[in-house]
Formats: sequence, structure tokens, C-alpha cells
Amino acid sequence: MNHPPMLTLAIPVKGDAHLAPLRRTLDGILRVLDGEDIEVLVQVGSAAPQVQALVKDHPLRPLCYEEQDNGIYDAMNRITQRALGQRILFIGAGDIPLAGLTRALDRWEPADDNLELGGVRIPDAEPKVPRHYAPRWDRGLRWRNVCHHQGIAYPTALLRAKGGFSLEFPVLADYALNLVLWQSGVKAKWNEGENWVSAAPGGVSRQFNPALYAEERQLKAQVMRAGLAKWCQPLWIRLKSLWKAQGQ
Repeated sequence: MNHPPMLTLAIPVKGDAHLAPLRRTLDGILRVLDGEDIEVLVQVGSAAPQVQALVKDHPLRPLCYEEQDNGIYDAMNRITQRALGQRILFIGAGDIPLAGLTRALDRWEPADDNLELGGVRIPDAEPKVPRHYAPRWDRGLRWRNVCHHQGIAYPTALLRAKGGFSLEFPVLADYALNLVLWQSGVKAKWNEGENWVSAAPGGVSRQFNPALYAEERQLKAQVMRAGLAKWCQPLWIRLKSLWKAQGQ
């Protein structure tokens, strides 16, 4: 490749337990994005001979790196350092790209410091989890992570300049980064109605337990600017946790 690809699709996986979902994702990328200006990187966090065999024989020919990492965000940071794409989009094993991502790639100009956003569908979402995340980049971030990470194409240079994802937040580091970027004035662009990914259920940030809410309180105490919204967070998070717990 003589120039940096427009996009790196980054797929962190734990190991051979994710073989079948990874196959679905690679097949989906080949079906939807074949011929697009992309690279595909797979980061495997443990010895995974079956994943290695899949990647080696798959017609998509993704690049695969197998090395011990310290969790999902460490893996994402490692991929960020290796990525050649002007932008980087993190998807999970089992996620399937949609036609809207092709339209986005055809629309994009060379990367600037703006985020590009797309919609994310979660057809089999857990109870009280939205089945569709429309692109948003606004004050709603102070209350919840309105931007699903499968719908954010970060400029790779910007992500590196910000130091990637903080390992201090093992479940919500993407939310912490989004708050930092929004508060610092980073802008986002999107086309209404454009959906990029059909996401598989089961993400760790959708396991609504006391540890998750404790981490949210910690990150907002550290990251949010002083003001009424920050002062309200402990009560807001408490009410949100009670609402999520109803019916579970």
C-alpha cells in the first residue's frame, strides 16, 4: 500500500474462545467492505492457534498480533500504535459492518482532528439498553456515554496524542476519553441516518453492577469540569443504577 489507508478496523480478541464470532466479523467485513481503502488488525491477548489459522487462511488477509495484554483497553492502545489508517474504528468479535460504513468511507476526506460518527445497531440488546445508538456529540455525554464506540472513527494521530485509553478505567475508558475530547473542544461530524455496525450483545460496559457505577463515579470525579452537572453526578448515577436494576 503506497499511502495510509483511510481506515483501520481494529478487532481485539481474548483468544480461541472468540473464534466463531471473529469469523462472522471477518466474513462481514469481506462482504460489505471488499475493495475499500482499509486495513484490518486483530490483537489476540493469549495463545490462540485456531485464531491464527483463521486469520492466515481468511481471504480478507488481516494482520494479526498475538501478545499478552492487560485487558481490552491495553489491547486497543497497542493496536492504535500499530495502525496505519488515518482513522481507527474499534469493533468486537461478532460485530458486523453495515452499508453505511461504506458510504462514510466514500465521503471522507483525509483525516483532520474531527471525529467521524456513525449509528450503531444492537439488535439483541440487553434489557434497558438502546437497540440503536444514533450519532451524537453533545452535552448528553455528561450523563451517559451517548457515543457507542463502534460508531466512532477516531483520527489515529489524535488518539495517539491523547495517550490512548486510560487503563485506570478497565470498563469505561472509552467514555472517559470521549468526555475529555468533548470538553476540550474536539468536534464531530456525521450524516444523519448512516449506520455503521450491527453490534453483538454482551459488552462489559453493559453489565450493570455496583463495580460499573463505582467506576463511573470515579471517572466523572476525575474528568468532568467543575459545575452543576458534576455536582449532580452521585445522585444521578444512584438513580440510574436503581432504574437499571428494576426488572433484572
